[in-house]
Amino acid sequence: MKLICSGRAVGTVFDLLGDKENDMTFSLGWVLANSEHLVGALLKDLTGRSWDAVGSSLVKLQTGRVDHGITDVEIELREDIAIVFEAKRGASLPSEIQLGKYAAALTKTSASQRLLVALTNATPAYAASALASFNFRGILLMHRSWREIKAIVESVIPFETNANKLWLRAFVAYLNGVLQMETRFSNWTYVVSLGQGNPEGWSISWIDIVERRNRYFFPVGAGGWPDPPPNYIAFRFAGRLQSIHHVEGYEVFTEPRSLFPEASDETWDPMYCLRLGPPIRPPKEIRNGPRVNQAARTWCMIDTLLTSDTISDALSESERRSG
Repeated sequence: MKLICSGRAVGTVFDLLGDKENDMTFSLGWVLANSEHLVGALLKDLTGRSWDAVGSSLVKLQTGRVDHGITDVEIELREDIAIVFEAKRGASLPSEIQLGKYAAALTKTSASQRLLVALTNATPAYAASALASFNFRGILLMHRSWREIKAIVESVIPFETNANKLWLRAFVAYLNGVLQMETRFSNWTYVVSLGQGNPEGWSISWIDIVERRNRYFFPVGAGGWPDPPPNYIAFRFAGRLQSIHHVEGYEVFTEPRSLFPEASDETWDPMYCLRLGPPIRPPKEIRNGPRVNQAARTWCMIDTLLTSDTISDALSESERRSG
């Protein structure tokens, strides 16, 4: 396989690193260009089929075309398939205008199969809903998260040479640090305010949705809500902390009545519905305090919530620890 960056052949990954915005895609390009197993596994993941002679693949980085922008990573396998990856470091998805430029570039290729892949840290559920309305004729638009890429890399390591195992393990370790894996934030709790009435048109209250149904929902990828959902969520009302719950899992819905018979009969934009674990009750009364007003949402470390006198104190201590 051959690696091309900005029109020139590249010797090693060390020629590429240094621009933090591009380190992830440069590193991905390097490991792809040096691992036939990885290229094969990625192609199979994207297309659902195995490919022959992937060693003849061409991996391109930062390829610029007049009127079509600069692509992050491309893979070409003869005239069989051409793939353009548009990569983002965080959870933000590329715009329709940006993706449209790369789709236009793909239409110029002679490949029989053409894929455009948005590569971000967004959850698959959010990406699927956000990209569903984009339509580029003759181009298959897909999404993969960096966590999914990491899993594919890990799956091929046992089959690699000793030298390539070192490269792939280093890439996995690098992604673990960049992606701020959930284990690093497992003690962070998202604190929200529960209204004491009902959702409009519903016959069940916000409080009963949490306390009787062990559920809670919020918009997917909108309004500053966390995406992906948090590991822990805490609820406050009547001026104080009421409970903390581990998030056992979640699903995406658009028709609330499919999950709640008491709901109004309507269709919403995609929403996360969290499945809540048993409540952890604070050992004492923990008031909101001066920094937590009205419907404000905030992040606190779980132990600070359980040991502070107010949620405001927990917020301040959490900020102090995290710098």
